[in-house]
Amino acid sequence: MYNSSQSSSSSPNAGKLIRLGIIAAIGIIVLIMVGNQGVILSMNMTEFGSQFTKPLQYSLISAVVLAAIALVNVDVKNRSSIVWYAIHVMLTFLNRATHDPVSKNVSSFRDYKLSVPQFAIWQITKIFLFGAFFVNIMFGLGLSYMLDGNDLGLAKLPNIFSLPFSTPQGSSGAQTIIELIPALTIIIPSLLGVIGIRLGLYVGLHSIIRVITSYISDSAQGKPKFLNYVSTIEAVIGIGIVWAGINMFFTEQIDYNTKYVIGGTLAAGFILIAFAIFDKIRSKVLTHPIKRDIYIRIFTLIAIGIIAGSVMAVNNSIADT
Repeated sequence: MYNSSQSSSSSPNAGKLIRLGIIAAIGIIVLIMVGNQGVILSMNMTEFGSQFTKPLQYSLISAVVLAAIALVNVDVKNRSSIVWYAIHVMLTFLNRATHDPVSKNVSSFRDYKLSVPQFAIWQITKIFLFGAFFVNIMFGLGLSYMLDGNDLGLAKLPNIFSLPFSTPQGSSGAQTIIELIPALTIIIPSLLGVIGIRLGLYVGLHSIIRVITSYISDSAQGKPKFLNYVSTIEAVIGIGIVWAGINMFFTEQIDYNTKYVIGGTLAAGFILIAFAIFDKIRSKVLTHPIKRDIYIRIFTLIAIGIIAGSVMAVNNSIADT
């Protein structure tokens, strides 16, 4: 007669079968993609020869390099993965009893780790699965050109960070930009894009999921650590603001107010990161943020905005006279 013990014993087997099915599906998808592209590659190489292989070479180089920068997780210690964690949670919900609370079935993302072989294979698989989305022939061409020992002006890239804060004499500013045009048009935009994706995934999304799952787990134990969650969110926002400030150095137009915009943005970002570090240390003792500290953070950011905005308004009024 079918009973609860038989049901519970069959649940792990069902979860294992689903997991194996997902792995098999990913393997089949990769195999089909590689096989399909292999046939197309063979036909085009036969038809067009080197006229086809050169762009293909640049596409492959850009896909591998950019996808690796954007997607490959190098945190071997934690070995986290949003995709496999989501699959794990889904399987747990499928196998759960009807009246089980959510907290019992959602484990903390911080505690979830892949095995070392699975972690390594998954990083390589991500490049195969998503590399096509990062193809940029010009980036591949520029990188190949640099690997052959040629220079695109990257050595002079630090000069661009001083342009908003200095007044170039004569045409020296224009000359600096002219020397950097190859790097600024071929290499830098792609790098900024994939680094932004990486920060969004591994700093932003990972941290948000970690906070949500930690809150669920801690609340089930009656010990939510709100100050710890706040410090993580402060760090994420601060890093995002700093990254936005760095991107401002590569805008198309630099004027007399650019340095104040960049300075205010970077100041706000670094101050938030400093607050995050301070709160992280205090979260070992306190569980809730102090209202006074919240006001200090808000008023500090408002003060930075007012100071930068006031200086820019004065500059605009002077320029209009």
